Amino acid sequence: MGATSYVYPADVLPNVELTAPAVDDIEIVLFESDEFTNLPSAETIERLASLGARHATTYTIHFPLDLQFGGADRAARLRGLTCMQRILALTAPLTPYAYILHLDPIRKDATPDEVRRWQQHSDDSLRRLLENGALPPAMLAVENLSYPFDWCDDLIEKHALSVCLDFGHLRLMGVPPATHCARYLGRTRVVHLHGESNGKDHLPLTVEPPARLAETLELLRPFGGVVTLELFDYDAVASSIERLNTWFTTGRT
Repeated sequence: MGATSYVYPADVLPNVELTAPAVDDIEIVLFESDEFTNLPSAETIERLASLGARHATTYTIHFPLDLQFGGADRAARLRGLTCMQRILALTAPLTPYAYILHLDPIRKDATPDEVRRWQQHSDDSLRRLLENGALPPAMLAVENLSYPFDWCDDLIEKHALSVCLDFGHLRLMGVPPATHCARYLGRTRVVHLHGESNGKDHLPLTVEPPARLAETLELLRPFGGVVTLELFDYDAVASSIERLNTWFTTGRT
């Protein structure tokens, strides 16, 4: 079970100091833009590595969201690639369990030609990212977002990538989780778990109807990877853990 690096309203290091004793994995959520960056310093990475070793806590690294990995602008794609390579070098001392990647941007109503070009651009970016062999492809987990995930199938297969399965995003897309799990759970390395209600996700699990949450947890019974409560508030995390503990001990949600 994992939490994010922003459970408390503080920087990454204080969050990890407070949460590492209580969870198995921490998702380090990174941002990088012209206006803001939260990339840790080398000294912070050293401290994070020490905390992880002390508490037997692993790390997953969530790449920044706006890297234009499959976008039409080649210069923007190369800037994103440079940023990712910098993050890989910076976080290597953490020996991350996985890196989470958004293959963006693409609209769910994109034309077939637009999808084909996006796939070609994404393929080129993935090739460049993986070509030096420093990152094992299975450690790169592609997350399902707001477009049909089967658009990623050929890229995942060609580059031997893993999957990050986000249940909240499935709900927003109207995709039956059982169908998605049947197709992708065998390639899934990380699961993002959070509640969804009235078109809004990243909510505590307390908003989930009991039958729906029970279905989700049953689908995850055979899963042996990291399950991250992708929430960004202490009360949301605490109430979600309490509800999970109820299911673990009684079998009821």
